[in-house]
Amino acid sequence: MIGKKMFFLKAFLRSEKIRDQISFDDFLGTYTKEKLTAFSNAEIHNDRVDERNLAGILFKVEWNKNDAFFIREANDKMLESIKYEIREHDVLLRWEEDEFLILLPECSLESAQKISHLIKSIIESKSFVNMRATLSYAITIHENDDTPDGFALRMEQELKSKEEV
Repeated sequence: MIGKKMFFLKAFLRSEKIRDQISFDDFLGTYTKEKLTAFSNAEIHNDRVDERNLAGILFKVEWNKNDAFFIREANDKMLESIKYEIREHDVLLRWEEDEFLILLPECSLESAQKISHLIKSIIESKSFVNMRATLSYAITIHENDDTPDGFALRMEQELKSKEEV
């Protein structure tokens, strides 16, 4: 039996916001679409007593140089690097031009915080196309009454509130 969170996750992956973002980037779009298709067809069972949550981490990237060509190339290289730092069943998406999202099924809030801190420290310690990135992030956990849009909106609002501080 597939759990409620899996049904939510499938709906989230098929939502209009995700479809728009996936088709935004041709370079990563192929990888992302294949990953999403494989993931949405997988059977991840969440109906266990020690059920873990679906976590989402929304990252915002700021580069130390402002050159559109190099920023695009640096973003691509950075995302390529990140996909080696996440688990096989996690989903990495480009969200906006300067944002990316990682969906972490069967992941607690504490684990999501550790993962986000690890990715932030790894990425900020590397150079991509002679540029350095600074990451800020927001984490959210699936709630029982969530809709895909509500889940995404909560992450976006949390990230925006962190940027305003």
